[in-house]
Amino acid sequence: MKISTITFIIPCFNESETLPEMYKRLSSLTDKFTNFQFEFLFINDGSSDSTEEILKNFAKSDKRVRCLHFAKNHGHQIALSAGIDFANGDLIVAIDADLQDPPELLKEMIDKVYEGYDVIHAQRRNRSGETWFKLFTAKLFYWFIKRFSTQELIENCGDFRAFTRPVLEVARRFRERHKFLRGNFVLYGFRQCVIQYDRDSRFAGTTKYPFKKMVRFATDAVINFSTLPIRIVIFISFLLLMLSFVYLIRSLILHFVFHVTIPGWTSLIVLITLFASLQLFCFAIIGAYVGRIYEQVQNRPLYWIKDVQNISLDDASAISPCIQEIIISRNIVNSKCNIVNEESTK
Repeated sequence: MKISTITFIIPCFNESETLPEMYKRLSSLTDKFTNFQFEFLFINDGSSDSTEEILKNFAKSDKRVRCLHFAKNHGHQIALSAGIDFANGDLIVAIDADLQDPPELLKEMIDKVYEGYDVIHAQRRNRSGETWFKLFTAKLFYWFIKRFSTQELIENCGDFRAFTRPVLEVARRFRERHKFLRGNFVLYGFRQCVIQYDRDSRFAGTTKYPFKKMVRFATDAVINFSTLPIRIVIFISFLLLMLSFVYLIRSLILHFVFHVTIPGWTSLIVLITLFASLQLFCFAIIGAYVGRIYEQVQNRPLYWIKDVQNISLDDASAISPCIQEIIISRNIVNSKCNIVNEESTK
């Protein structure tokens, strides 16, 4: 496969402390690859610090820097999806702005593409600077996914990966709201491989994935790729139904054969509480699936953009028609209005 342009997709949420170093390392890296053109596609995911101002300054001095600024925070997976929507490269590298994942792995990724691979997953051998709790919850996450999801995942692979243009075109067609891109990229198929690296500690700032978000992330992974929770509910319900039937037979035998009345209300209250709790649990699981159906059929845009830098109307027009509605950038809207006004004047 021929590569002429390489796009780095870099989602950012309150990363003002890491962005200068990130840009410096990207620039230093790309200077070594003079036979390729580069674009640095930063997605500002509704940051509340000075991330937006820093990115605008980068874009003014370097035309390779292209920026999308969300009107509100939509989450890491949606920010990556926006990068996929606007990327122009033949090879795309998704990487976080915290510098835990080394952009210098690009050379190895390019070599794998020339070997015929379309998706190159970066697998972490070591995870420096992370607490025992973070490591434990990550291990628990992959254990949970392996047993409750129908989609095979590559353990210790985050969202740091490279993929080719054909994979990009496929990825743009997946418009679910609750995204789990680690599973999606395995699902896409194509020829895939894994390269390993040692993950660095965070350059600066704090993690944007606390335990609460990890739980939500794991929930999205299971529900997106498996109906197993519903099947488990059916199994438990059937099992308890059988137990209830056995309990009923026992009660009838004690009453009519041995003339013994089961004493007390305690057992009755316990059974009622048990079955009521089970019903609520079942409703909660089914409701999680129904809720996602409800959100999906509303057909709202995945994200909306308040501003852009170094992204033209032509870039937006090149995007698939199914996602045209998301483009509400001031720059692009003004361009569209001008076109309409010129046509009406004619």
